[in-house]
Amino acid sequence: MNNNTIFDDVFRTMVEKMTYLLVPLINEVFHTSYPKDVKIVHLRNEHQLEDGELITDAQLLIGDKVYHIECQSTDDATMAIRMFEYDLAIALESRRRVGRRFFVEFPRSCVIYLRTTKNTPDVEEVELLLPDGQVCVYRVPTVKVERYTKDSIFEKNLLMLLPFYVMRYEKSREDIEKDPEKLQKLLDEYVTISRRLEESLLE
Repeated sequence: MNNNTIFDDVFRTMVEKMTYLLVPLINEVFHTSYPKDVKIVHLRNEHQLEDGELITDAQLLIGDKVYHIECQSTDDATMAIRMFEYDLAIALESRRRVGRRFFVEFPRSCVIYLRTTKNTPDVEEVELLLPDGQVCVYRVPTVKVERYTKDSIFEKNLLMLLPFYVMRYEKSREDIEKDPEKLQKLLDEYVTISRRLEESLLE
């Protein structure tokens, strides 16, 4: 099993078993203000297409709004078009019809990037040129885990990001392993994280 699969499994497990952890993340990304005990309904993640099946990481319903979240272990230059494909499938499945007019609403979506490069965008975009000349831009915000310090994670209650916090040290792993002082600093940091996590769970 590779690391990407492990991280994907961790994310999906949290979505399934600790769905409430997604609420602060959704509030952060979409500038909403849902209470932590808001009712969340899991929607199915499998979407049948003529040429196969699409499987999304998380599709949720809060009130009358659908949210779609993908967790991406590495930067992917095709992510924008993949998200467009996912969201189009979701939108078409929930289409409404009034007379001969159809109403198709895209979900509110985002991509969580566990690793990023200098080319990872803050917003994934697909430009649509319609037959009548209209140009529409489909946009999906991204969440870059490495931008969140342990302090900001706790301040914003983004506990969903904690399991991936250690990934920021991947590139310096060899240096940390060879330097007892750096290793101890990392261990001390995780002692602090553990203590703060216990405190936050008691609140």
